[in-house]
Amino acid sequence: MRFHPDLHLKDLSGRLHWPHRPGLHTDVISHHHSASEDAEVAKATIYVSALTAVVLLLVLAGISFGQEVMHWLGAN
Repeated sequence: MRFHPDLHLKDLSGRLHWPHRPGLHTDVISHHHSASEDAEVAKATIYVSALTAVVLLLVLAGISFGQEVMHWLGAN
């Protein structure tokens, strides 16, 4: 498989990663985030991660409890 000669991996990685790295052939005005905006993003990321962990723990606890109930009822 051959890649097109105009396809540069640095440009592709710049499109995928945040904060965006300016590529060699970009004509788009870059937007710089302030420290307060970055702090809000970090807080939101931690909040979503913690909420996801709590939900996952609740689901796993429910599965474990359900297995114990099935054992108590004698179902195999």
